[in-house]
Formats: sequence, C-alpha cells, structure tokens
Amino acid sequence: MKTAIWIVASLGLALPAIAAAQPPQGGGRMFERMDANGDGKLDKAEITKMMEMRAERRGDATLKSPEKIDAFIKRADANGDGAVDKAELQATRKMRAAPPPPAEGDGKGES
Repeated sequence: MKTAIWIVASLGLALPAIAAAQPPQGGGRMFERMDANGDGKLDKAEITKMMEMRAERRGDATLKSPEKIDAFIKRADANGDGAVDKAELQATRKMRAAPPPPAEGDGKGES
C-alpha cells in the first residue's frame, strides 16, 4: 500500500514537469520550427523559407514570390522592426480568420 502511495505521489509531482516540457500547441510549434536562429522572431530569410514550404505544400508557386513575402511582413510586422514575433504572427492569423467587417452602403437597413 505504501508503495502505491509513493508511485501516485511521484507521478503527481512529475506530471507538471512533463506537461511543461511539451512543445507549444498550434502555431507555436510551427513558429519554433521556423525560428532557425532561436531569437524569438522570424526575419525575412525565415519567413521566405516558411512561404516556400507553404507554396510547395499547396502547389502554388506564387505564394513564395518576393512581393507576397514583403506584403506578408508588412501586414504582420506591427512594431515595424522588420521581423515577425510570435504575438504578431498570432494576431495576423486571428485577423485572417475573422469574418470581414460589413461593407458600408451594402443596402441593409436603408430605404
């Protein structure tokens, strides 16, 4: 009985450490994989690699064009430092996933 209590107590102490050691979920894992130098930001070279991978996966070479890469950085780089950090990337994803705002003068509610 004491052995079982010790095993359960040991697991109870170990589980939080195991959970903390798990890789981040969602975009965090992708971000960590793309952040080659580990500085917590994606620079233009890292973003270019990310866009090349996306273009290959989707079979759309236009996704890796320099214009698309520059447009992505401009849209995502909220603080203007030339790189995209994890919070900026998440904010960009949320914006992209949100429904577009209603257009003005769409005829609804007007006579």
